[in-house]
Amino acid sequence: MIKRITFILFAVLLIAGCGSGNRTAADEALELAKRHMEGDSTLSADTALALEYFHSAAQKGNAEAQYYLGYYYQNGTGLEKDSLRSLKWYKKSARSGFAQAQNRMGMLYYNGREVEQDYRKAIRWFTRAAEQGYDQAQYMLGIIYSRGRGTEPDTALAVHWLEKSAAGGHPYPEYLLGKLLYETAETPEETETARQWVKSAADKGVGHAK
Repeated sequence: MIKRITFILFAVLLIAGCGSGNRTAADEALELAKRHMEGDSTLSADTALALEYFHSAAQKGNAEAQYYLGYYYQNGTGLEKDSLRSLKWYKKSARSGFAQAQNRMGMLYYNGREVEQDYRKAIRWFTRAAEQGYDQAQYMLGIIYSRGRGTEPDTALAVHWLEKSAAGGHPYPEYLLGKLLYETAETPEETETARQWVKSAADKGVGHAK
């Protein structure tokens, strides 16, 4: 009951415009949701309260909060699993331009989870996230274009996205990039570049690279 009263009082203060600077009511609610999600030095972890704040922020149009609600509903964290509500919030977040939600939509369509498998839709969502620099989406596009899933195989496009993803130092795009470059190498220099990418992935523990 005390927690509920605290939440209501906080919501009233936000509506009254007590936020500071350019922060909106949704921003304030999102911050509290994330703090209650994990807990910190001043607030205890509380999934139920975190969900209330996420709902408050999401209903005010905060794309990050909408993504988190999609995640909670998908996994049944603190509430009953609900794939329809999960998809609803993921879509709202993705359509608002939140890259992590766009990547999640891509994964749902790629794997056929919660929705019918559709590689073309997966490509569209992955591309939106990848163009924002989201390296996981860049990696997935590398896989898709190298294997020709939902589209014709395109090694050049695969290499393009894998280079962007590998720039972050992640081992799996490094391995796939090295493999593709090796298969298309025409000079010793190109072969050496491929070897360096594969070695980097191997040094980070990727078994196939070893």
